[in-house]
This record gives sequence, structure tokens and C-alpha cells, in this order.
Amino acid sequence: MDLRELEAFQAVVDAGGIGRAALRLHRAQSSITARIRQLETSLGVALFEREGRVLRLTAAGDALLGYAGRLLDLAEAARAAVRQDGIGGRLRLGAMESVAASRLPLPLAEFHRRHPEVMVELQTAPSRELIARVQAGALDAVIVGEAVDAARYASVPLYREELVLVGARDNPSLASPKLLDGKTVLVFYGQGCAYRRRFEQWLQTLRVVPARMLEFASYHALLAAAAICPWRC
Repeated sequence: MDLRELEAFQAVVDAGGIGRAALRLHRAQSSITARIRQLETSLGVALFEREGRVLRLTAAGDALLGYAGRLLDLAEAARAAVRQDGIGGRLRLGAMESVAASRLPLPLAEFHRRHPEVMVELQTAPSRELIARVQAGALDAVIVGEAVDAARYASVPLYREELVLVGARDNPSLASPKLLDGKTVLVFYGQGCAYRRRFEQWLQTLRVVPARMLEFASYHALLAAAAICPWRC
């Protein structure tokens, strides 16, 4: 068992399959498959079982998972300790999709310029899911749109955001929030979205009840639909 085998194993679990793991590690799929087989041979157990096209961890694989992450992190810490040219290792960062697209490109580029030895892995998800991933040890730090439990997590305010209603220029419902009552509203998909929860709480405070909420999994698609479609039914 060596670190390259553990790295392949961890990547398959995190990415959800051999193909995605190969893309993440910039390796051929055959290389990832070979690493997994070598690891299983050295341990004498099967780590994955296939259900159709889905790979699932066996009991042995699930037991190894926690150790694999700790061993890989320890190896990165050891490399950083002996390097003379600054910090290194891996930073597993999570952010909401809107933050990743609008606020992170420049800071991440500057961070890479200063610390080229650090490998940054960025994952996007709603706030609640990101916090759950930190709790599970799958992410090191996250940028979320809500307060966290101060007894369990350290947090630093980064910026303030103003939430606004967006729609076509000739949409009369934007004249007053009260006009949204009984109308169709477009929202981001998923109850874990902090922005959506604040919006729904705001509507409840105003006693506004939309006729329906259409959910979008992409902010870009949501904005495009709001701009060109007459959602007034």
C-alpha cells in the first residue's frame, strides 16, 4: 500500500467514479483502475462493489476511507514541513455557486501566484451542504451565506451582500413585493440555499404567497429566464 494508491482510492470516492477521479488527478482511467486493484491486492479485500454503473464502498472500503484521508493529509503536512520554499499541500475549499463565479476568481488567482505549491480543490454547493461537508471532514473551509455554530466552527465575516428582486424591465410585479402575491416566482433549486431561505422568510413577513415557485439549478439559467419570460400567471 502506497500513497499513490490511497490517493486514487480517495479520488474515486470523492469524485463518485473512476472516470471523474481520473480527470481530477489528470491520469488515465486505466491508471486509476490499476491503482485500485493494487491496493485491493495488497490489503487482500475488495474495496468497491459495482451496482450497475455505480461503484459503492464495501464495508472494508468504508473502514479504509477515514484512514486514507488522514494518511494523505499527514503526507502533505510532512512535505510542507521539509520544504524550504514556503507553504504547500492541499486546500479543499467550498463555496456557493454564485460566490465561486463572481468573487473567487481573482482571490484564487492571487493565492496561486503567492503559493503555487498549494493545490486548491473547489467544490460548489448550497450553504447547508457545505457546512455538512466540513463537519464530515470532506472540506477544510467554506464560504457560506449564513451564520454557523460558534461553538463548533471558527468563522470570519468576508463581505455583505444586498439581495434584490430581478425580472424583465416591464414586469409590474417588481413595483412592489405585494404584487408577487399569487404570481409565479423563480428561485434557486434546493432548500439548503441560504439566499432562498432569506427570500422565503421575507415573503412570509410580508404575508405574500406566490402561486408557484419554479426551481432552477443554475443561477445563469435563472437570470436568463427572469429576463426574457413573462412569468405573470
